[in-house]
Amino acid sequence: MRGYEALRQAAAWRDLSSRGRLKATGADRARLIHAIASNAVESLAPGQGVYSFFLDAQGHIQADSNIFVHDDHLVIDSEPDAAGSLLTHIESYIIMDDVTLEDIGPSTALLEVAGPSSRDIVASLSQQLPDAPLAFVKANSFTIYRAPIGAVEGFRISAPLSDRDRLIDKLESRGAAPASEESGEALRVLHGIPRFGVDFGPRNIPHETQQLQAVSFTKGCYTGQEIVERVRSQGRVRRLLVGVELDSAKLPQDLTVRYDGAEVGVLTSPTPGTANGDNGRGFAIVKRLAAVPDTVVRVGETTGTVTDVARR
Repeated sequence: MRGYEALRQAAAWRDLSSRGRLKATGADRARLIHAIASNAVESLAPGQGVYSFFLDAQGHIQADSNIFVHDDHLVIDSEPDAAGSLLTHIESYIIMDDVTLEDIGPSTALLEVAGPSSRDIVASLSQQLPDAPLAFVKANSFTIYRAPIGAVEGFRISAPLSDRDRLIDKLESRGAAPASEESGEALRVLHGIPRFGVDFGPRNIPHETQQLQAVSFTKGCYTGQEIVERVRSQGRVRRLLVGVELDSAKLPQDLTVRYDGAEVGVLTSPTPGTANGDNGRGFAIVKRLAAVPDTVVRVGETTGTVTDVARR
């Protein structure tokens, strides 16, 4: 996998320009997004960001996003396949509000730089770097976001599309190797980071994903909040998203996950082990009885172990 060792041992860059990026302007932008996102937005200062879900009235996840607060606008970053539906979802709540949405994805580039040496490389672009995850700073025409991948240091850099090639030249001249999409996905799976549209989606509610860092339980009302609170206060969900580590570097042909002989889920983001000795891995939404970390399961004919992906 091109660039995988650089991501783990040095630094590599990937082009993430296909991700959705909406720009929200207008006096009511923060109030509106705060009212429909699962996490708190109005309390954020310029230069800060937060990970959040957008839910429907039944509590189902319509998209996940990183929401960034600038001085005069918000940027809502989402998975590529969710960008169009998220735009429609947000626009459906704009009635008398002073909010304008603009799809800035086609006019901007978004590059990721990750790996142990990534901080030094990105520091060559700016005298100041963001310290907190999802915080960001402006550096000339670039916006630099801190975006670690689990325990691996990482940054994302947004720039006008016309500056993309110049930015790539700067990164490579400072030692960042190009990495493939496959390599980036392998690193994500290794660090237990599930992905919307792949490992969970519109049929799931937040508690099933165990990614509760996307939810504020103190902000008050938002779309879907009643369901989220009911699940939290009255009972446990029947299925949970977990990681699965195989006891082999190879992936089985059959990705069905079984516990005690019964089918409990299907492996998603199936990723084989690499030459440095990693085992194969993936995620699965399984019945609760099989969701306890260290539970032994079978994926096809291969033994696997459940791993914890919960974040709060």
